Amino acid sequence: MEVRRGAIVLAAGPGEFTAKPRPFVVVQSDLFNDAHESVSICPLTSNVTGNHLFRVAVDSSAGTGLDRESEIQVDKVQSLRRTRLVRQVGTVSATTMTQVDEALRRWLAL
Repeated sequence: MEVRRGAIVLAAGPGEFTAKPRPFVVVQSDLFNDAHESVSICPLTSNVTGNHLFRVAVDSSAGTGLDRESEIQVDKVQSLRRTRLVRQVGTVSATTMTQVDEALRRWLAL
């Protein structure tokens, strides 16, 4: 499956062998997305905390493919094998990805 940075994808996360796939945002650079066997992603949650230091709000819309307001969990960044990705459901805006970049820099002290 071809993915691009900012894509919202459904994937079976680590240890989730029987659970239904959940949404993640691709945060990995597009330079590596075609050639690398894994992809770096951040999970989304509908449990909105409002902690904008390391969580980024995403609205539900046709563009995102989400059915409720959610947050990107930058504090739970992970890499999965590409084979765990099920399908793309939407994308986040460039503005949202800028907020994700800022939150990742804070979380990882970069």
